Amino acid sequence: GNIGGNMWPMLAGIGPVLGEGLAGHFIDPNGVEEPWFYINGAARLNQNNIVSAPDPYELINPDPKVAVLLDRAVISSGEAIAIAFKGRANTRHFGAASCGLSTANTTFSLPDGSSLFLTTAYMADREKNLFGGPVMPDVPGGGSEMITAATDYILN
Repeated sequence: GNIGGNMWPMLAGIGPVLGEGLAGHFIDPNGVEEPWFYINGAARLNQNNIVSAPDPYELINPDPKVAVLLDRAVISSGEAIAIAFKGRANTRHFGAASCGLSTANTTFSLPDGSSLFLTTAYMADREKNLFGGPVMPDVPGGGSEMITAATDYILN
């Protein structure tokens, strides 16, 4: 049910659980890559800090098991966070396909003062697997079935 918003504060906030390093990419139609990272409390694009957590949390047990829950209401930047966990050790995705807006948008200013938002790149995971559509679960299911499967995964 993460309907999106701004991915950068979400990435900075979840970073201690995600772990340090490369989290994903934006890849445009020409193959130009812009990697995004979580490093020392900061969500970064290329080498630029976008958002920093003032006092990043340190996990007592590093590299925990993570169950990412997906449904059709995981949208856009919510999908970016789900993608950030793709390829992470000790992680599985549960539920149903996300909305399918796993893209990057660019704002273009028009002469009359209005703005045009256009999709200019696809999101990709840390292994450069392109999305641009739904993020798919590793374990399909919904409702209590999804919660049970995710809980069993975490506890076992």
